[in-house]
Amino acid sequence: MGAFARLLVRIFFRRIEVEGAEYLVAGTPTVLVANHQNGLVDGLLLMATLRRYPRFLGKSTLFKILPLWPFLKLAGVVPVYRAKDGVSTNRNAATFRTCQQMLAKGGLVALFPEGISHDEPEPQPLKTGAARIALGASVDDGTGGVVFLAVGLAYDAKARFRSRALVRVGEPVPVSGWAEAYRSDSHRAVDELTEAMASALRSLSPVYASWVEAATLGEIAEVLARPPESATPREVPLGTREQVATELAAAEARSTGDAVALRAVFARYAEDLGVVGLTDAQLSADYRGGRLRLLLAWSVTKVVVGAPFAAIGALVHAIPYQVVKRVAKAPTNEGMKATVKLLGCFASFSLLYAGLGLLAGELVGPLAGVAVGLGSPLCGYVSVRFSERLKRLGGAVAGYRAVRGASLAAVRGHRLDVVTLGNRLLEGPS
Repeated sequence: MGAFARLLVRIFFRRIEVEGAEYLVAGTPTVLVANHQNGLVDGLLLMATLRRYPRFLGKSTLFKILPLWPFLKLAGVVPVYRAKDGVSTNRNAATFRTCQQMLAKGGLVALFPEGISHDEPEPQPLKTGAARIALGASVDDGTGGVVFLAVGLAYDAKARFRSRALVRVGEPVPVSGWAEAYRSDSHRAVDELTEAMASALRSLSPVYASWVEAATLGEIAEVLARPPESATPREVPLGTREQVATELAAAEARSTGDAVALRAVFARYAEDLGVVGLTDAQLSADYRGGRLRLLLAWSVTKVVVGAPFAAIGALVHAIPYQVVKRVAKAPTNEGMKATVKLLGCFASFSLLYAGLGLLAGELVGPLAGVAVGLGSPLCGYVSVRFSERLKRLGGAVAGYRAVRGASLAAVRGHRLDVVTLGNRLLEGPS
């Protein structure tokens, strides 16, 4: 299941960043809590990137969805029974017992304690199940060394194909600190531990007043964090962008006046970029000398060589991709759109490859069937990379042409204003 999850997320996401992976120590009984904004993709992302395989708890109603049932069983998901789903919660005693047994063996139990997959720009209030499992294992069962560990998940565009994802793993916190309180007042100890989990989760997860604020601060953060005069357009790591954006949000709360000025200057700079047809990455790149010409020549070579295979890949995948894309528009929850896209494409493409392989095998022969069955997904991958390469090539060409004009002096001046005001806001009052 881990290999399957890695395959899916590596195809869906263009880049995945992991921070703090070293905090997951093998053999340590661990209760993992994570924020939940992207449906089943959140679970797949954790399965694919963590050094230890997590055993998830999932609502029992998921097991009634026939296409999901075999994957849930394969993944070892433990069902949770909720009253609001119209089912008896009495069976949760067995669920908790299973989790405590896994912890006794040094396992990793993972939960999304918000209880729902949501579209809010900050974590939602946590349920107490994670704390009850952790304290039950530590105190009631006497399992030594139980810790809880928070993981924050962030996406730059969670429902968009070939976007980016960030996995932030926090430091493990021993549950023993709440053991004495649990023995005297279990309800109070569970509530206190749940609050500690919520605090840890908020420190690792995106927390904004609105998605509009998140988008604006993220764009400003990219300008502030991008290295100047790089040889080529440089993408700011998502982890760096989130860190700077979070610091900007906190700084804006302290200094409203500077925040208003920064946003006004950035809005003017963004308009300038739209007029000249450049991105901030292109404007910041150093296109002087022969290095750009070599870059363009290498990019053109890759495009020319890959074009025939990319055309085949686009032709083969066009219909099922468009069908899944339209079906994915149906869910109102933005996070479920990514789930539909990921699982829908996997199912439809797998059937497509098998069908094309069988057809080629019947018409030409077994070797042709194998070649078509294996070659189709490879051509699809080339098609995706071809599209990304073509965009970068166009950006380099556009940037090269634009920087030759004298009209960019004012745009660069506005960018400098953004950097100056942004850094002053982050530094705070002297």
